[in-house]
Amino acid sequence: MNSEHKYYSIILKGCSHRENLERRLEKILLRGRLAIKMALDTMPCVIIYKGNVDASISIVKALIAEYAAITILADGVPPTLPIAKKYRDFLNINPELQALLVDVPENLWLGEAIHRIIPASFLDENGALVVTSHAIYFIDKPAGNTKCRWLIIPYEQLNNSLTLGEQETQLIIHHQDAAGQQNDAFTIPREFIASVKTSIEQAKLAERYLIKIKTHCITCGYISEDTIAHAPTEPHCQHCGKPYQRTITA
Repeated sequence: MNSEHKYYSIILKGCSHRENLERRLEKILLRGRLAIKMALDTMPCVIIYKGNVDASISIVKALIAEYAAITILADGVPPTLPIAKKYRDFLNINPELQALLVDVPENLWLGEAIHRIIPASFLDENGALVVTSHAIYFIDKPAGNTKCRWLIIPYEQLNNSLTLGEQETQLIIHHQDAAGQQNDAFTIPREFIASVKTSIEQAKLAERYLIKIKTHCITCGYISEDTIAHAPTEPHCQHCGKPYQRTITA
């Protein structure tokens, strides 16, 4: 198989099933467990730099199977940007959130657009709820910690409904992760509830987070575009028998 874009880079943001992912990647990447563990310890990280399309597909399927949060970039990895340059309204958020977010590793935003940042609390910790093109993030830094931590809810794990809790300031996000069904409640200032709910719904509807495979036969003109889990796996066109060209779209 050929591809219109020959190389892709995969950015790994987070994964709760670390041991399972290590075992899967060890078989696919043909590297030792220690090397893979060391790579995962640096998340968010570039897990693949310029892998070809066929190799990338098997890696992406393994990452999705373990509920990893990822983005894919065509060709190489662009320079990282501080969040102050990624989010145009950064200077308009409160100083506490600005101070928190400047310490977040810049790799966390690679391949994503940031749509909204608001103050929020989760499990009695105060932090920032960040709505991007690919996921919902909760960022915090507990007292005494020197580093930020983050919870990532990718849109492909999000159920259709966002609901309000018993209190008007509580937004409940229903999603499926490696541990099963989750119903995480975030407390948000009342004036932000409607707008952040709309931001999440619009970002999910835009589907920039979906990883698709475009399958094209240049001989007979057959074209299909499917999510990576449902894309045709055969190397040759079912209509004329000639090799397919494939492109990852993300």
